[in-house]
Order: sequence, then C-alpha cells, then structure tokens
Amino acid sequence: MPIVNSFPAKVLLLGEYTILNGSKALALPYGSFSGKWSFEDNQSEARSSSQQSLKSFLDHSTQEYIDHELLKSHVDQGLWFDSSIPQGYGLGSSGALIAAIHQTYALGKGEIAFARTSLAHLEDHFHGSSSGLDPLVSLIQRPLLIHSFDHVEPMEKPLNLKGFFLLNTGKPRQTGPLVSIYQEKLKDPEFKQGCANVLAKEVNFAIEALSQGETANIYHHLWLISKFQWDFFPEMIPTQMRGIWTRGLESGDYILKLCGAGGGGFLLGYSEKYDLAGMQSMISSHELRSLT
Repeated sequence: MPIVNSFPAKVLLLGEYTILNGSKALALPYGSFSGKWSFEDNQSEARSSSQQSLKSFLDHSTQEYIDHELLKSHVDQGLWFDSSIPQGYGLGSSGALIAAIHQTYALGKGEIAFARTSLAHLEDHFHGSSSGLDPLVSLIQRPLLIHSFDHVEPMEKPLNLKGFFLLNTGKPRQTGPLVSIYQEKLKDPEFKQGCANVLAKEVNFAIEALSQGETANIYHHLWLISKFQWDFFPEMIPTQMRGIWTRGLESGDYILKLCGAGGGGFLLGYSEKYDLAGMQSMISSHELRSLT
C-alpha cells in the first residue's frame, strides 16, 4: 500500500443496513473531506479536541498493533490530527484517524487482510466493535467492493459516479441507536422479508451495475431502494428531509436514499435530469456536494 500524507473521508454508497444481513456493499474514499497529522500549535478547539481524543485512545488502546510509545511521545510533543471530516455525519471521521495511526505507527504493515484486522481492533476504541472497513477505505484510498464482512475487494477501475451527490441534513447523528432500531424491526416478518426480497436484491443489482460500468438502470434500482426506505425506515429519515425525499420520488427529478445509518448526517442523492447546479437551485435549503 502506498505511503500517503492525507486520509480521506469515506462514503458508503450502497449497502447500508442490508450488509448486516448478507447483501453486498460499496464504499469509496471521498477526498473533499480529509485529515492529516500536524504539530502546528495553533491553540484551536480542533487541536485541543484531537489531542484529548488521542490521549484517550492511548489510555485505552491495545499495544499489540502499534508502536504505543512512539505515538505517545509524538502526542506529548503536540501531535494532533487536523481533519475537515465532520463528526457524526457518517463520513468515517474516526476511520481516517485510525488509518493515519496504522500507516504511521503500525508494528506490521502487511497485506490488506492483516491491515483490516489491525484497523478493526484500533477503531474498537471509538465504536465498541468495528469491522475495520471505514479505516481500510481511507488507508487504501480506492473503492471497496464488500461481498461480505469476510470478503472485501479493492476495485481497480474508477466508478462512474455522474449524477450522484451528497445532501447535508445539517444534523449529526449516532449510529448505534439506529442499528438497534433496525435489528428490532427485523423481528417483524414483513420487514425482514422485504429487506431480503426487495431491498437487498436492489442493492446488489445497483452495485453490480456500477461495478460493471452499466448505469442505464441505476435510476430504477435507486428509486426502489428509496421507496423501500421511505416505507420501512421512517425513523432513519430526518423529519425536515421528508418533504424533499417524497418530492423526488413523485417527480422523478432526483432520488434520495440513506447514506450510512441515516438519522442525520448526509443523504445520498442521484439525478439523471439535472447537474449539481440544477439540483442546488431545486434544493436551495441544504448544501449539496458532488461525488465526482
């Protein structure tokens, strides 16, 4: 893996929730937000917060995977992680930090399988139990096709992301409670069957189309995903987004779906009809960002 100085955010393009039940997922690095190491003593709140986070990490992390003493020495000298990745928005802010720690302080660099094990254990400090996928995307800085939690594949070809955009809800969220809601909903047979027979299948179809560069039917797959989420995931759609969400479903001008856990953060959008400027004029109340 190449040595890099900046660690990008990540976007889970497809596979939110369904990956927990066997569907594929597709994650990609998103360089519009990123983080890097810094010794700059600028007395900012960001520096202070990062230093506190690193000290907490050192107090509670295992010494099995990293040069603990070297990292501690650098933190004592003023090291911090200067990041533009918003926290609580589903863009992998902790994943980028863990990727930076792994690249700089890992005791063994190894292949992707080893790196992911190390990354998952290191990120456990922030999430209780991590899959290691967020920091892996930030570390290798390539799209990651996730066949299952045990089978991940870096993609060699660039993805055609024309028409995709992010919509900033302006509201951070926490993933854990939302996942608990999803797992509780799976006890409903209708919901569970729909996730398996509709949602997971459309997610897999959309991932296959994107990975093969065949985007002719991508709108159809995304519309079905959006409609299913509207019908069965109301808790994950912020109240202030519901009018915008249904307007897209009804007009066909654009599609919105969850981007990660939902509940806030960013939503993922797609339009065949309008470029980003056209979409921004249509949804002027919220910041939009292109994925291309």
